[in-house]
Amino acid sequence: MMKKFLFLWLFLAVLFAACTDDDDNVGEIPPPEVNKVQMIVVNEGLFGTGTADISVVYEDGTTIWNAFERANGVPMGDVAQSITYFNGKYFVVLNGSAKIEVVEPETFKSVGTILYTQKGSPRFMVPINDTEAIVTDLQGQLVRVNTSDYSVVEYIPLATNWGIEKIVKIGNKLFGANPAGKGIAVFDVNNISEEGKRIIRVLVKDNTKTSKMHLDKNNKLWVLTTGTNTQKENCVFWNCIDPNTEEVVDVVEIPLLKKGNPNLEIDTPMSGGLYYRSDISGDKSTIYFSMNACTDVKNGTYQLAVFELNVDTKDTKLYRKTTGVTQMYGMGVSPEGEVYVCDAIDYTAQRGYLRHFQENGSETAVKVGVYPRMIWFTGNETVPVK
Repeated sequence: MMKKFLFLWLFLAVLFAACTDDDDNVGEIPPPEVNKVQMIVVNEGLFGTGTADISVVYEDGTTIWNAFERANGVPMGDVAQSITYFNGKYFVVLNGSAKIEVVEPETFKSVGTILYTQKGSPRFMVPINDTEAIVTDLQGQLVRVNTSDYSVVEYIPLATNWGIEKIVKIGNKLFGANPAGKGIAVFDVNNISEEGKRIIRVLVKDNTKTSKMHLDKNNKLWVLTTGTNTQKENCVFWNCIDPNTEEVVDVVEIPLLKKGNPNLEIDTPMSGGLYYRSDISGDKSTIYFSMNACTDVKNGTYQLAVFELNVDTKDTKLYRKTTGVTQMYGMGVSPEGEVYVCDAIDYTAQRGYLRHFQENGSETAVKVGVYPRMIWFTGNETVPVK
């Protein structure tokens, strides 16, 4: 019994040290007139430990890895999933805590909390008008919230196995991806209900469920899926959907090659486990996405990299190598085309890194919070919600 107790004590001590590493947790949050925020990193934290937070990266490189806790004197909560900028506030969705923290973007003070009053697993949020938003939820429901008084308006039940992850609003419609592979759900904004749901039959597998859906400059929606083509090859597919007709109008097929394939070349996409992450350029003409790129044809080795897709020509090619990253838990491309990767390292509750991979091949990195998983660029805050 004593050995078991000692082991548990040592485990908790190591976990506490990893989650509260405060070697650079000093100083005040700079006022905006002194130092401008470049990006926000959402740190998921270790499930069940309440170590979620947001990291703030300033234009001069200054980084505050636990901005919410520092500004408010209390932890943010458990498992931060996403951040949405709306009406001059950040809305941070916390899956494990079943709540949404509303954060002032200059001081990072909490100005309100949207608390669930029934069981839920909130994931991503999209505004639908000036005072309301819809939050996706893995508990077979959508949740309507008021973004002015910070309350839950209603819980909208969906059919079994119809939890929704990523969601976008296009005109007067909502499009939401189902991680169980059922397809893309479509709702009219004035009839968000199970009865009003339509389904676009596009397979959305688990490893692509948190890849963003993208609305391009041509008002077409792009959704990433995986599967096999007619030649029985494993592939990544970019499905182009017309929001007006709710139909797939084009598919870009990217075979995932293996060692021995005669088409395998340096920098071509290869099979291998990974989370698929994606982003879109500021002018909505290029989609960026993570894949494995071949580094040695003879041995069939690869590394993680970022590829690009031109939405007009449908051509794909390597955009940026991300050498040394083994788990791309998050990825973002800035409005200027700079690649940033959330590296959760080895998933041992230690703080991860935000890595910047530059065009000339160099890399810089800053330490952020535990399990960094999403990047928000403040340069996107002038983009209106459609």
